[in-house]
Amino acid sequence: MSEADFRLVAILRIAHYVSKSGGGLALRDAIARSDYGTYRSSFDAQDLQAVLTAHPALIEEWLAYSEDKRTDAGWYVLRDGEIGQLQNPTAQRSYASIEEAVAQFIVRELDFWVGSSL
Repeated sequence: MSEADFRLVAILRIAHYVSKSGGGLALRDAIARSDYGTYRSSFDAQDLQAVLTAHPALIEEWLAYSEDKRTDAGWYVLRDGEIGQLQNPTAQRSYASIEEAVAQFIVRELDFWVGSSL
């Protein structure tokens, strides 16, 4: 696995680390641990989509993360390929594949929280 792939997997594991089964790490700590902010400019949702396609268990982790959110801030993803924001209904988008939808969701969700005060 290349260093870039290792970084992407670390970012994709954020959903696991914040889950109860993954230790219940605070989202800000999981984002910091992955160095998301440092590497964000070097990848896009398509890069994440390729890794998600190769590791479908990661898709389930992000779907569970979205389903378990306790806030209406940030983004959501649905199993039918829809992503959106509860606070901004015009942001809703639908994608042809769950891999693409989850990849788009991850980038938007993590960018949102990095740009907020967490």
